[in-house]
Amino acid sequence: MFNPNFEKKNSLKMILAITAMGLPFMHASAQQVDKSSPAGKGVYESAFNAKDGHVYVTSAGSRNVPGGALYKINPADLSVVDSISLKENPPYGIAINSKTQVAYTTNTRTNSVSAVDLKTGKVLATINSGAEKSHTREVLVDEDNNLVYVTDVGDPSSIWVIDGKTNTFSHLIPDLGKTATGMAFAKSKDKLYVTVMGTNSIAVINTKTRKIEKSFASGGEAPINIASDGKRLFVTNQKSGTVTVLDTEGNLLKSIETGAGAIGLAYDGVKNRIYSANRGTGTTTVIDAKTYAVLADLQTGSAPNHVRVDPKSGVAYVVNKTKGGRPVEGQAPVVDTNGDTITKIN
Repeated sequence: MFNPNFEKKNSLKMILAITAMGLPFMHASAQQVDKSSPAGKGVYESAFNAKDGHVYVTSAGSRNVPGGALYKINPADLSVVDSISLKENPPYGIAINSKTQVAYTTNTRTNSVSAVDLKTGKVLATINSGAEKSHTREVLVDEDNNLVYVTDVGDPSSIWVIDGKTNTFSHLIPDLGKTATGMAFAKSKDKLYVTVMGTNSIAVINTKTRKIEKSFASGGEAPINIASDGKRLFVTNQKSGTVTVLDTEGNLLKSIETGAGAIGLAYDGVKNRIYSANRGTGTTTVIDAKTYAVLADLQTGSAPNHVRVDPKSGVAYVVNKTKGGRPVEGQAPVVDTNGDTITKIN
């Protein structure tokens, strides 16, 4: 006969025994790597499409395999179910307007943005700002107003604003400082929070006036990406290898060590957790957003670059770049089997 008291006593004994041996006790619900799978050459970022339930991964190609594509990934087994060729403008950053089913990719090599119809696979428009020089990096969609924001990295940096109705360049938000990269909304779409790596700061932009309202320290060195739960800001600081937590007024609440090259960032509202993809250590750190305790450091691939979360299930997907270098005459090329992959965390 089942004796619950007996089971509880023996479970406790087992936990105590594991602790006594100096081994970490992992709760049954602790997150872990489910699987990894190849995802194209020169993969960079991903976006989760809430409407069709698939993950879309950008692939810019490589030195040996030039090209560019947008891959549609089955979230269950990570198989590639479809692809859209973007060879003329290889994509890096990506964001999806789930209402219009248009994906926007930043094409750093050609200093442009592509608007791609996910239903037909056709490129609707290739957009640029008209400037002689630009460096498009991150892209953020405001679905409520059908606007698209793109960071143009420079000194000073700027932000492009694209009209999603016409998929044309609308206007520029200029003079953001040296190397503006990541963007996030918090409480409303009236304020845009932007990481400025060159000054270790966060710029708060009024999207109506198109001006910086205020700026405050990120709490770390080289802030590169940012996310929010509506009340707090989460920032990856690439040089210091940390995630910092701030309120929307700029007060530092916590600094959490994650790993060298902290870059990719996502907030999971289902489980109230923060993810940091650490390109230098090959790990993705899982953080409890309530206690700020590190729950896990998971080996996800050679160079974790980007992480996105399914907003319904809380499952995370990490895009891992490949490691390598320029070919050396007389030497065999380095083959990285853990790079150019997508990893699923359950």
